[in-house]
Amino acid sequence: MQFRAEVLSTGRGGHAVLVPAELAAGFSTRRAAVVAEVDGVVVHSRLAVYSGRCYLGLRVALLRQLGVAAGDEVTVHLQEDPRLVEAPAAGRDAAPPAELLEALAADPEARSRYEAMPQPDRAEYAAWVARADDVGTRRERVERTLRRLRRA
Repeated sequence: MQFRAEVLSTGRGGHAVLVPAELAAGFSTRRAAVVAEVDGVVVHSRLAVYSGRCYLGLRVALLRQLGVAAGDEVTVHLQEDPRLVEAPAAGRDAAPPAELLEALAADPEARSRYEAMPQPDRAEYAAWVARADDVGTRRERVERTLRRLRRA
């Protein structure tokens, strides 16, 4: 799904583009996880809904990289994020993301506590790590998970 849209200032330094209603209706949920290509730069994000309208938030770093600001137009190509479309619901057996598995393998105490948790709780941690937009965020979430498990 491709469209052109004006970069909007959302206040307090935030920016977004309005996703046309007919395109937003094609996603599996209103706040769908998406892979967006904005003027050729790929980003992973989640759609936001405000006052019944669907928006794609744009980070300041992306705007700087593209050399655009509020009022400029960008071309956006959206598709549902395939990493998350098929994510199992909490409570079902799901393989945790590779980053979490590697960290648990290196920390026997955390792994033992993780394995002792009820399946829905393990699935929730796994989904939280998997939903991270970038590698740095995923690493941070893995480390936070390990800290929580060590305190348990």
